[in-house]
Amino acid sequence: MPCNDAMITDVITARPGQTVAEVLELFSKHNIRSLPIVDEKNSVVGLFSFSHLLYSLLPVPATMGDHMVRLKHMDISLDHLLGASPWVAKRLNIILPKTMEEVMLKHPVCVRADSPLREGIRLMVKYDSPLPVVDHDNTRKLVGLISSQSVLKALMKIASHLEQGKEVHE
Repeated sequence: MPCNDAMITDVITARPGQTVAEVLELFSKHNIRSLPIVDEKNSVVGLFSFSHLLYSLLPVPATMGDHMVRLKHMDISLDHLLGASPWVAKRLNIILPKTMEEVMLKHPVCVRADSPLREGIRLMVKYDSPLPVVDHDNTRKLVGLISSQSVLKALMKIASHLEQGKEVHE
């Protein structure tokens, strides 16, 4: 099964010039946690997620500087945030007007529409992120998104086919 059989095609996107505040409104309105950032040609130039926002609220030592480092084996204490509403508000006031160009993950990993779904799943697990699905012509033109929900639907479809004795093709 190719990735295009498991992708969402009605993808909510943002532009590099949109602010964090505007994108958070999109998150709330559409009940999403991440979205691709596309240019005027609909080519993927970045990715922004709710996790990016949360990392930006952490002090610099917890995020290891300007780079988001996911240290799953470490229990990073957030005790410094308890009772720190003014501190969080101050950080939010700094972050909310920033543009996607300033805060997005630039050049995110994408998967081609014709790639096998197993490759898309491998990349999702590796990067712990939904994946923009791009056209096969190397322009990074967005054609869809594979997310945990869309992959779950595809896996359920595969399981159903197997139960019915149908052959499943890659």
